[in-house]
Amino acid sequence: MTQELLTVGVIGKSLKENENRVAIHPEHIKRIPKRLRMKITFEVGYGLKFGMDDKAIATHTSGRVASREEILNNFDCVLMPKPLAEDLKQVHKGAIVWGWPHCVQQKEITQISIDRKLTLIAWEEMFKWSKSGDKNMHIFYKNNEIAGYAGVNHALSLIGVIGNYGKPRKAAILSFGSVSRGAVYALQGQGATNITVYTRRLPTDVAEQLPGVVFKQMQNDEFGNLLSIEPDGSTRPFSEALSDVQIIVNGTLQDIEHPLMFIPKEKSNILKDGTLIIDISCDEGMGFWCSKPTTFEHPLINADGKFYYAVDHSPSYYWNAASWDISEALLPFLPIVMKGEKAWEKDKTISKAIEIKEGIIQNQKIISFQKREKEYPYKLL
Repeated sequence: MTQELLTVGVIGKSLKENENRVAIHPEHIKRIPKRLRMKITFEVGYGLKFGMDDKAIATHTSGRVASREEILNNFDCVLMPKPLAEDLKQVHKGAIVWGWPHCVQQKEITQISIDRKLTLIAWEEMFKWSKSGDKNMHIFYKNNEIAGYAGVNHALSLIGVIGNYGKPRKAAILSFGSVSRGAVYALQGQGATNITVYTRRLPTDVAEQLPGVVFKQMQNDEFGNLLSIEPDGSTRPFSEALSDVQIIVNGTLQDIEHPLMFIPKEKSNILKDGTLIIDISCDEGMGFWCSKPTTFEHPLINADGKFYYAVDHSPSYYWNAASWDISEALLPFLPIVMKGEKAWEKDKTISKAIEIKEGIIQNQKIISFQKREKEYPYKLL
């Protein structure tokens, strides 16, 4: 017996400002097995910015395209990279939404999902898992690299500087995951040569180090103060380590229950005027005294004489390339999601990425971070 597949509607136009990435690159549609493609419908105009018209997309999929309203109302699974609260209000009750909801930090998205009994499969929680239950590779690591790469290039252009020309600038990168790797590529591509990466690990424990980059450790002392560990073993307050830096890039994946604060308000004057803070992580209230997401419309703010950049979807700066890499990462999991709940249970990448299931919270961090009751309907305390 042929297993019944879920219907999938793919949104092409985001309600988020200047968000131009898509989940499936039009050039990848033919890669999808025909049996699955027949159950997939794309939004009207989906491929136009890639040079592919609706007729071409319809021919290779369900035979038609559909309006945004129809996709949100009539399909089992709605595929969209950056769902907003307004999107979820329009999705039919009981729908599956597959994208980056970031619902741990988003009370409104969480509440709508509870009330409308939605299922959220979160891209940010899609990982390869070891047999012992440890997270390995993030499925969308290339998009994270693009976030660092795009954020650095965009932010530097806004203050009119480039590494190869003008006054030499010293850069500090905080953490060394995919985001920070992309940031280093961008800085080196622009000609920057004085780059230091700070991680929680010993420099000798950092794998796949990039040439031309200095690695140092940061750690907390017994009183919780963040310190920089120098090569000779001496320590100094971390804020002092950043006092002579002109470019700071934050690629840290914060523990939202125990966040790091690199520069609190009382230490902000230790930074040079004109210092550029590129906060790719952009977790509001974490990392820096001025931390809050910015937008493509207003990407840069002046914070006490320092420039602060925190566009929270910087890969959209290179939306075509980002869409390609998102699509490459997503396609292997499309058959699993379309086969439904029993298939999800057999796949750790998908099962562990379900943040909310039919209105029931699966990720306990949502409850603790948002200070909700532990039982349905999870009222805010």
